[in-house]
Amino acid sequence: MVDMKKILCFMALMSILFAVEAQQKLQHDGRNCCQQEAACKQSCSGGQKGRLETVSVEMFAQQIRSRKVVLIDVRSPKEYASGHIKGAKNIEWGNDFKEQIERIGLKKNGKVAVYCRSGRRSRAAANVLVEMGFAVVELEGGILAWEKGGNTVVK
Repeated sequence: MVDMKKILCFMALMSILFAVEAQQKLQHDGRNCCQQEAACKQSCSGGQKGRLETVSVEMFAQQIRSRKVVLIDVRSPKEYASGHIKGAKNIEWGNDFKEQIERIGLKKNGKVAVYCRSGRRSRAAANVLVEMGFAVVELEGGILAWEKGGNTVVK
């Protein structure tokens, strides 16, 4: 009888441990930052304040209407000149991207909206911005999706 009580106590303890571990995993996986693994490792561990949200053309348009959002086009100056979203600053994605961001002195309490041609460069730039502590909104599909959605660009 004593052995049976020990076995039942052990099983109950193991069940509790598994339940706690499963709950922690759910909390971790449910965070928005987990869309980006690099940002997730930092943000979910409590080490960073930045976060990334990849949004549709419609949501992006809504987000950039706010005066608190800094809009950044990470394409080359030549691509930017061929047509960009009104109000966008051109900060080309590259090796010195982080230094360029630091140089212009963006405030980390506001949002940064980023886009490129199709989404590849803006995703990389967004990850760097998140690591720096910014709240980032990225345009899914880039300016190609923006124009396909019927939105205008300026030259």
